[in-house]
This record gives sequence, structure tokens and C-alpha cells, in this order.
Amino acid sequence: MESLINLYHSSIGKVPCTCIKIAGGGSRRRYYRLTDEQGNSVIGAIGTSIEENRAFIYLAEHLAKHNLPVPRIVSVSSDGLSYLQSDLGTSSLYDALKHGREYVCGYSPDDVILLERVIRMLPKLQVTGADGLDFNKCYPQAVMDAQCVMFDLNYFKYCFLKTTNLEFNEIELEKCFCDMAHNLGDSVPSYFMYRDFQARNVMLDTDGNPFFIDFQGGRRGPLQYDLVSFLWQASSHFSAELRQHLINEYITSLKQHVSIDEDAFLASIPQWVLFRTLQVLGAYGLRGRFERKKYFMDSIPAAIKNLQEVLKDSNACPYPYLYEVLSALVHLPEFSSSILSLPSASKYDNQGTLKVSIYSFSYKKGIPEDNSGNGGGYVFDCRSTHNPGRYEPYKQLTGLDQPVIDFLEQDGEICTFMSHVYELADAHVRRYIERGFTSLMFCFGCTGGRHRSVYSAQHLAVHIHEKFGVEVQLVHREQGMQTHFPARKKAMVFAAGMGSRLKPLTDSMPKALVPVNGKPLIEHVFNRLISAGFNDIIVNVHHFADMIDEWAASALRHQYINEGIRISISDERAELLDTGGGLAHAEPLLTASNPYNRALIHNVDIASNANLGLLWNHAQQADAVLLVSKRNTARYLVFNDNMQLVGWTNIQTHEVRSPYSDLHEVLSNNTSDSLDIAGKYHLRAFAGIHCINTRLLKDMETYPDKFSIIDFYLNICNTANIKGYEQEGLQITDVGKMDTLIAMQTLQSDE
Repeated sequence: MESLINLYHSSIGKVPCTCIKIAGGGSRRRYYRLTDEQGNSVIGAIGTSIEENRAFIYLAEHLAKHNLPVPRIVSVSSDGLSYLQSDLGTSSLYDALKHGREYVCGYSPDDVILLERVIRMLPKLQVTGADGLDFNKCYPQAVMDAQCVMFDLNYFKYCFLKTTNLEFNEIELEKCFCDMAHNLGDSVPSYFMYRDFQARNVMLDTDGNPFFIDFQGGRRGPLQYDLVSFLWQASSHFSAELRQHLINEYITSLKQHVSIDEDAFLASIPQWVLFRTLQVLGAYGLRGRFERKKYFMDSIPAAIKNLQEVLKDSNACPYPYLYEVLSALVHLPEFSSSILSLPSASKYDNQGTLKVSIYSFSYKKGIPEDNSGNGGGYVFDCRSTHNPGRYEPYKQLTGLDQPVIDFLEQDGEICTFMSHVYELADAHVRRYIERGFTSLMFCFGCTGGRHRSVYSAQHLAVHIHEKFGVEVQLVHREQGMQTHFPARKKAMVFAAGMGSRLKPLTDSMPKALVPVNGKPLIEHVFNRLISAGFNDIIVNVHHFADMIDEWAASALRHQYINEGIRISISDERAELLDTGGGLAHAEPLLTASNPYNRALIHNVDIASNANLGLLWNHAQQADAVLLVSKRNTARYLVFNDNMQLVGWTNIQTHEVRSPYSDLHEVLSNNTSDSLDIAGKYHLRAFAGIHCINTRLLKDMETYPDKFSIIDFYLNICNTANIKGYEQEGLQITDVGKMDTLIAMQTLQSDE
């Protein structure tokens, strides 16, 4: 980053006010937004390959000469490893299409207009962009020829196909690859091929006009490649009708630049779709299966779904053995269970969190009724398994008693039976959660409703609750017994800090265990969380981590023994990761068994009367909600009239950080002492408590190990719904300072 600051200073004549890392893609390049005191910004890039940087800079300057919408190169470092380019903003086509991508009924008329605008621009980029272009300056290759095709096909074989352990004949497969490489790469026209033409690489200005970035892999190549890359992007979920409409728009625009044989062009598309799909799977295999990057791992099912659809077109794969291998691939068990079509929209979708009802019953007394109004659910007949009720020692016992459990499990039939039940139930529960359904029912019947059905219902209830965290209501009807498993409600307590402000107390203990009113700080926070319904609490540890481990184990054995509380430790012993890095590190704990897909985050040294349940409810319709107040401080978050986060300011130094240029001007010229400025901006202090939707954790994957959560929120506040929440009558104290420890005693408490 220092190299970029020096480059900025040498080319612009001053040091930037801020230099904030921004999310990148799958490459090793790092990007930063450098901003001056007026809010003017440029993008700085640090690459690992001088040749790749040279190619991008040459292509950007060449395309700009043809008045094509690409970033302007501002300055290049003497070593060629870093450069500055014009900032095209933070709104990408990918962001703009979020709703349409996630919901089957989603692509609105406005979305289609955006897509048409982009796809019509592509032919000009490909044809005009090739005019006078020296393809020998492209990197890593000048042309998309047969050698390139062969490379990508082997990329798929080694990085994806071989990781599945699918048996195949390499010699026969290689013959098919050679035939495909010959068909696609032997005769290459002189067009500019973008190589990575996708929604993430299209930026939009305030009027929705497209600008193109990340074309450093561009080279001479066929027109079809970029078109297919865009329309068959695995995560886009374009319908066949929308794809065809956009193909028609593309061809209409293309004919304004060159003459083409439309029939031949259309006939060639299926093979390019197949090739691009295999290429994408190779990339997902490398980035996901080898490098373990979650976004790419999560994208594999959609790409497999694409491949399954491609293979339905008889023109796509005229290579018999390759077709045989790919057909076997898409039907492997690891993919067949994860290929989920987008749900059809219905009035039952997205109604809330799921509640599962599980019954044991006697067939002699009839199948339990479903009172949800949905007509019932699964009914499993346990009577095929060995019945312990036939034997005198077990007749008066139930499937909850250990002797009956031992009998059934040692016999083994019930275990086989339940393994199939778990497989069916898991798929069903997972699907219901995805669609936002609210009710699912499982019933287990046997002769008397006493042994096998009770065992099965009990074990399924525990299994579903542990695996998915959803609410489960268990009823053993014939015994008149009910057990309620509440939904897992996640919170995280930040307790890893060094506690420097509480020295010398923290020379011998972690800040979290500093006592107040006879209880450690962490226990006060836990009691408030538990009283608000949180039952799955994560604690990060670093300073005197073993002592917090011991406290958690003791708390579960004593004060929380009957509370149904789960405590998990996020271990930061190796390095303290700051508030953002700590969240990213805890991602597996925050997302597992989380039916609400959100978590409440609470600093351990914050004492308040905050209504945590109300804050949690406010987070239902937002990506994150931050508890804020009007307390006096130098540093404030800035919100608009809708309490949407738009920036940050230090009122003493007048530093402003925001993706919105007008905010810089307003705050720089502000002379008022009021926290409400220009009738539309509101300065509020962060209270150290917030709720975050766990899907945002994916966006942290490109960040360094250590970063601030406030920096993260500021980086995404113009594309994500980050809200502030003010609670009337809020009392809050930072107990992390020696002179304010006593203040905790005066706060109202819900404990």
C-alpha cells in the first residue's frame, strides 16, 4: 500500500486522506480506493506480474482512444507493479441485478434494460476495440487458439474432474479434447476477446451507463466466447427466454459493425457454452477445492446445474466419450443432492423461519393431525424394525429409556432405518429453509407408539435441531410428553482485546473477566443476551485465552446448566484480528445451525440498557443494523434521513470517509455544532453493538486477516443496506476504562 501512496503523491502532488482496500476477485491483485479531502478518488492496483500490468495498461489506453468506456490510466510506478486508474464508482452490474439473481420472479423490466444496454455495447468493444490493436502486447497469450482451448480443457480435468474420483479413460478423453480444440481454436478471427466478460466487471454510472474493467486477459479471439461467458454465468440464473432475447439484441448490435452468417453463428453457440462451462468448473475447482475460497465452492452447484442443462442440447457435445464422462459427472451423488433448481415463486415463500413438528404415535390410535393447515408431512412406519416391546424387560419402558436405546442400536435395524430418514429429512429441511417456509411435520408410528416410534422421533428432533438450529416441537403423543427445542439465536461477544485501558487489572486477567458487582464483565453481557433469547453464543479469545475457556466451561456446568445455552470459542490466540477480522474468522461458527442467517455482536466492555430483542427484530430487513446514539465523541458515523449509513467523520480533524462525494462537500463546509446537518445528514456515535446478516461474511473473504468492521461497513454502505438504530432512553457506558467501571452499577439491567 505504501507504494500506491507514494505513486499518488508523485502524480497528484499530495498525500491521500484515506487509502481503503476494496474487494477484488479471484486474482492476486490488490485494489485500494485513495481519496483526497474533497472526496475525489482514484483506484490503486498492486499486481504481482509486470507483464499482466503492462497488458492492462496498454489495453486501457488503446480502448480509450476509441472512446470505449474503460478506466483512464492516471499514473504507473517505475517498477510497473502498481498503477492508478480513474475510479468508476462502487456500483457494479452484479450488484444492480442482485434481486433478479436471487429470486425466480426477479428480473424486472429495469433489470432487462440494463442487460440490453450492456449486451449491445459488447460488439463495439469486440470489433472497434480490435482496430489497430497490437495483439502481441496481450498477456499471457496473444490469441485464443487451439493451444488455449486445450489448456483450459486440461485445467478442467486436473483441477475439477480428478477431484471427484470419477473413473475415466484419459486417452479417450484426450482425443475428445483434441477434437474440440481443433473445432474451436484452429481458425480465429481478429476480434478483441474480453476473456472475463461478466457482471462483476461491468460498472454502472448514476445513469446506468456501463463501464468495463478487468480486461487484462484480453486477446484476439472469437465473438461467441464473451457472449457465452456473460449469458451462461453460473450465478446469473437467466431463463432460456431472457438468454435468447439478449442474444437477439447482441446480433442486432453486431450487424451494425460487421456482416455475419447469423445461422452459422447461432449454431456454434452450444459448443462454446460447453467449453466455457468446463473452463468455469476448472476455475471453481482451483479456487474452491484447492484454495478453499468459499464463494467459488458455493458456486460449484450452479455450474454443475449449467452443465446438466448444456448436455440436454444434442449440438453442444458431439464427442461421444466426453458426453459419457460429463453425464456421469453431473449424476455423482455429491452433486445430485446439491443441484437445486430455483424455487417457483408462491405465496408461501419467504414467510419466516421454519418450525419443525415431530410426533411419535400408535397406529392403533391414528396418525396425528397437522394443525398448521398444510395438510401434513412425512409419516414413517417403524414397524418393520425389531420390536423391543415383544420382550418382558422392555414392555414398560419407552424409547427414551437407555435399555431400550441399547437394544435398538445393538440390533442395528433402527440405525439403518434412521440413516435413510436423516437423508430425506436433511434435504427437506434445507429446502424449506431456503424457500422461507414456516412449517414442516414428521411423524413416526409403531404398534403401540412406545418404543421404536419414540426412539425415532426423539433422535430426529435432536438431529435436526443440532444440524440446522431451527425450532423443533417434539410430541410423544401416547406418553403425553412434549419437548420444545427453541431456534438457535446467535450472538458473538468480542472478548479478545488486550484491555490496555484497564491496566493493571488486565496484567493478570483478560478484560472479559474483570469483576463488576461480583460478576465478571462477560457474565453481565451473557445474562443480558440470554434474557433477550440468545442461546448460541460465540466468544473470541486472545489475551489470557485459557482463562476465558475455563470460565465458559464452568458457566455451562453451573449458572447456565439448565438454560439450553451453547458456548463456542473463536480462537485468536495466534493473532488479534480486530473487529472485522474477528467476525470473518468466526464465520463457520456464525453460519452453522443458524436459521435466522444473522447474529448479534456485542463488545464485552459495553454496559447498557439496550433492548437487544428489538435491535434483533430491526435487523430482519437489513444487511446490518448498528446501535447508535447522540453521545459526545470526536468520531461519528453519518446516516441519511432513512438512517442508512453513508459515511464517517472526525469532527476535530474534519476527516470524512464516504463513497458519496456530496457528503465530503457538506461536512467539509459544516460549521454547526449540531449532529443533524443540512436537514438530511445525522451524526451518531456507534455503541459497540450491532446485528449482521451472515451473508455479508462472504464479502469479507477478500479482506486481510485483520481489519475493522467499521471500515468494512463504510466500504459497502452504498451497495448494502447498513442501517442505524436509535433507542429512546438508551443508557450506555464504555466499561473498558478504569474511571467508568463503577458506572455499570447505576445502569438499569434486565438480568
